[in-house]
Amino acid sequence: MALRAISSTASSLTRQDVIYLRVDGGTLPQAHEFRAAADPVPLMLRESLEHTGLADGLNQLIDEVLQDASITLIARMDADDESLPGRMEDQRHYLQAHNKVDILGTACREVDEHGQYLQLKRMPSHHKNIIAALPRRNPINHPTVMMRSRVFSGGLRYRLDVRRTEDYHLWISAARAGYEFANLDQPLLNFQRDSSFFQRRSGWRQAIADFHVRWRAIWELRQITPANLLWAMAAFVLRLLPANIQSFLYRQIR
Repeated sequence: MALRAISSTASSLTRQDVIYLRVDGGTLPQAHEFRAAADPVPLMLRESLEHTGLADGLNQLIDEVLQDASITLIARMDADDESLPGRMEDQRHYLQAHNKVDILGTACREVDEHGQYLQLKRMPSHHKNIIAALPRRNPINHPTVMMRSRVFSGGLRYRLDVRRTEDYHLWISAARAGYEFANLDQPLLNFQRDSSFFQRRSGWRQAIADFHVRWRAIWELRQITPANLLWAMAAFVLRLLPANIQSFLYRQIR
């Protein structure tokens, strides 16, 4: 799966770009195959024998990337996802044409572990609507995002004290700091949603984490309204429902 992620991304990059591949909690066998998949884009392999988690791994990569002043755009994706043709080109061109936009996501196609299409996941397009959506849901598809390095050079990082909501918290911090958001309507990534997707996002811990991040958005972005508070409570209850019911409701809401 990771080979497809690398090759699909490299297809819309140039020799001046760099792909960073982080392995969390182990080593990567047959690394030469991944470098071949990335060719002609240089691939920097970063292996961590200790499992430190998504946020810590991303923060380490960000710290390294910021040492190179020539890197002004940072994109990310997961190893089991696939960039669709032209993804990096389209996002780069949009950011070149819209200098005020700092964080750019796209729509994505959700697929199962066999690559079969499930549904299209679109987000609000414009900054104002994205900010308004933050108290109710995560309005950026994290694996699709491309950001300007200035978002991080100002000191923002992924929080290490939260689980499965690291990106959501980052968007709230970025919104408070005044950074500009946008989403492209066209799907530029296949996001894998496997059969255990909703089971991993069920239970008390996830319910509390979801309520916490929504309450933070409501409070810190000064969007304290009855509708937003009701939405946060509804999301809390949703995470306590059986996975099959969550799956059904997810399809209806999207």
